Amino acid sequence: MKQTIDFENQKLAGFLEDAIEGLFKLDPNAVAVVAINDERGIAGTNYYDCSIEDKSRMMYYILEDIIMDVTTANALMIRDAISDMEEENDEIDGEDDEIDE
Repeated sequence: MKQTIDFENQKLAGFLEDAIEGLFKLDPNAVAVVAINDERGIAGTNYYDCSIEDKSRMMYYILEDIIMDVTTANALMIRDAISDMEEENDEIDGEDDEIDE
């Protein structure tokens, strides 16, 4: 008999529902689930039919996501810094154009 779980965290429940739906569409041969709880200082991992190679490939995909997130964050930070510098230069250039009477 299956147990029904009542989730208090509806945002997490929605995420899990979407994730499981996506997994079924993928028709995977291996699945890994990882969760962390910073408050309790613990992490949990569960694997379905994962070989060492599967875990290694999954790690690669997670690392690829991390690299893309860091690259995007840095690009946005650089864009904002350049925009700020351009605004400062425009203000300085504007001061030179003023005519003192």
